[in-house]
Amino acid sequence: MEIANIHTVNARERREILQEFIELNKGKDFVLEGGLDFAQTLLNGALGNQRANKLLEGIKYDTCTKMFMAARKAEPEQILSCIQGESSQTIAIILSHIQPDKAAQILSELPDKIKNEVSLKIGGTSSVSPNIIKAIDEAVTTKLSKLGQRELESSGGIESLIDILSNVDRKTEKSIIKFIEENNEDLAEEIKANMFIFDDIVRLENAAIQRILKEVNVKDIAYALKGASKEVANTIFKNQSQRAAQALREEIELLGKTKISQVEEAQQNIVNVIRRLEDAGEITLSRGSDDEFIV
Repeated sequence: MEIANIHTVNARERREILQEFIELNKGKDFVLEGGLDFAQTLLNGALGNQRANKLLEGIKYDTCTKMFMAARKAEPEQILSCIQGESSQTIAIILSHIQPDKAAQILSELPDKIKNEVSLKIGGTSSVSPNIIKAIDEAVTTKLSKLGQRELESSGGIESLIDILSNVDRKTEKSIIKFIEENNEDLAEEIKANMFIFDDIVRLENAAIQRILKEVNVKDIAYALKGASKEVANTIFKNQSQRAAQALREEIELLGKTKISQVEEAQQNIVNVIRRLEDAGEITLSRGSDDEFIV
């Protein structure tokens, strides 16, 4: 509607608009060539102080509002990562172009020596060439873009999926895993292998543990407990007869030095037994609440 309400532009107005357009673009060229001081000198001579000041104010506003948009949108931690190894002058320029509260937070995280140098430099950023500021802005934008991509790539993944599946009900979990099996069998196997970790055995009811122990090789139990917490070990021992528990303790002592890989393999073997018994319907794992596992 605003465009429709514009009145006819006469010849004088056209000349003034065209002249202002030319002056504005000349002003921007002068700024890019030699900085604001250089532009101020040239425009003062060409247009007079008042008109030159008004023109430069518009250029400054236009330039500042468009620069460092990526930095203004970024989290302080991301900017801190970007400025690692940069000079105090560069850091000062960046901080002087973002929100004061964000700049203060970043400044407080810097080492004392750099913090002091940056604080001194910030006061002198007004005399820096716009070309340099533009180059720093572009470099920061590129760095933040790459950093964001790395964060995106490092987020999610199988660990996130396992965490989610471990907190849904069993029906939902089985449905999701079935779908994954149909589309990516290797991924499905990896999920199933990692969803129940060995230390979770302390959450099983005694009857379930006793059922599992019947299916597990004694040597696997010994290796698994070699790297387990006292809580896990006691949970196993209390679900054995006194004689079996004593025999297991002796087996553990005979192992001597044990490789971590052997311990992890044994623990995974036991987890596999638990998953197999679950799939066979001999034990049921209740998830999505604080309910314990039941037989």
